[in-house]
Amino acid sequence: MQQSRKSPLAILPAILIGLAVIGTPLLNLTTPVAGDEVAAVFPPGWEEGDVLLATAGADGRLVRFGSFSNIGIIRINSEETLAGLRAQGALLLLHPQALGGCLIQLPGTSTPTQETSTLQWSL
Repeated sequence: MQQSRKSPLAILPAILIGLAVIGTPLLNLTTPVAGDEVAAVFPPGWEEGDVLLATAGADGRLVRFGSFSNIGIIRINSEETLAGLRAQGALLLLHPQALGGCLIQLPGTSTPTQETSTLQWSL
C-alpha cells in the first residue's frame, strides 16, 4: 500500500480563497464615512447614557440609538466631530447602513434595554 503525502502548499489555494471571502467585506469598514450621519460603535458594556455623553463631548447630535446600547447614530458636523468621537472612545465609525443595517434600530421598535429602562422610570 502506498502512502500519499501531500505538500503543505496543496491547501494554499483554499486558504487564499477563504481569506478573500472573509477579508473583502471587512475592507468596507476601512473606508471613510461619507454623509452627515455615522453609526458610532462604542466599547461593549456602554449604556445609552454613556453614548449620549460621548456624543455631546464630541460636539455631535444623537439622532437615535442603534440595535445595542453601545451604538449611536450620530449627526456629524465636521471632521472634528469624527475625531472627537474617536477621542471619546468610539471603536468604529461606520455608515449607518453598514453590515446590512444591522447596527440601526428601526423607528417604533425597542431594544430590551430600552424596555427595561422605561419600566424603571415608570415606577
